[in-house]
Amino acid sequence: MLNVGFGELLVVVIVVLVVFGPERLPEVARQIGRFLGQVRLTTQRMLDELKNEADLRDLNLPDLQVGSLRSQARAYVQDLMDVEGQMADLERDRTTVVTSDRPAPFDPDAT
Repeated sequence: MLNVGFGELLVVVIVVLVVFGPERLPEVARQIGRFLGQVRLTTQRMLDELKNEADLRDLNLPDLQVGSLRSQARAYVQDLMDVEGQMADLERDRTTVVTSDRPAPFDPDAT
């Protein structure tokens, strides 16, 4: 992300020493450290709050809406798992193809 080499870092340290002086340098470093710590804590709190909001958003639905969602999900899963209905459709399609007068499709290039 930041490609800072030893030479650039040395230049930055020298400029900071010249601007702030050796007497104020420890206090400036302390203030920068506190600021970065506060930024890190604030960012972490915001991320935790967003995560909690995302987790709790589904829990705040009214019971009526939750029941509706459950019934919709149950109906969808039952449609997906309707093996007997699908098997009956397949059996009906198979018997329809067998009893038809048309010959089965044949592709000589496929064989």
